[in-house]
Amino acid sequence: MTRQEVELIIFKVSADGQDAINMKIYKNGTTCRYGAGGLPQLGISAMSIFNDARFFDPLIAKVPDEILERPVMYEEETPNGYIEYIIAFYGVSKNGNTGEGADWSKSTGVRIKLAHQSTFNHPIIGFLDGFTLDAAELTNEWYFDVMLNAQYKMLSSMLPKETFIAQPKTEAEIYTHFENYINQMMTSSRKWSMIDFDENKTYERDGQTFVGVIQHDEKSFSVNFIPE
Repeated sequence: MTRQEVELIIFKVSADGQDAINMKIYKNGTTCRYGAGGLPQLGISAMSIFNDARFFDPLIAKVPDEILERPVMYEEETPNGYIEYIIAFYGVSKNGNTGEGADWSKSTGVRIKLAHQSTFNHPIIGFLDGFTLDAAELTNEWYFDVMLNAQYKMLSSMLPKETFIAQPKTEAEIYTHFENYINQMMTSSRKWSMIDFDENKTYERDGQTFVGVIQHDEKSFSVNFIPE
């Protein structure tokens, strides 16, 4: 598969049946995600249509040609649990649709399934970790706005109009997933900061406009919404 043929990149990291992160990034701008790289699995997901390749282009540029030319599959016996990495590439649509309704005719990628006690040592793991974290980092600010919408019903001025959010039905469940999300962001191996995620944004709720003020350090996180 050639780089020019790729229209969709899928990222998934899971452990023992739970997804730590799951993303779909399309060349046409459609972006789907849930998770922040940790466990438990987050139950708040979203799909937004950006109508440009702001996430796709920098990611596909980082993919080595050999990954696209030859799929890599490796699986171990996992009697005591597992961690699984998947990065998949799809392209050449049979029905002309290059979004969620595409009928892809070409695909390739990497799938590695390891036991928790695995001694598998290969450079591909470094690529999988780094590439997945790169994709998460690119989409972090957008996914942050999704989480604020779920928890506080605040609509960010930067969230695309064509955004679809799936979340639990009860406020208690949403709160639990939001707290898990904040914890996962704060404990990320890349030490992600949310401090600038409110920059140049306003938030709307019930017809009123607010400015968000984020406070975040290594041990705490808070966000306050001030009427504009």
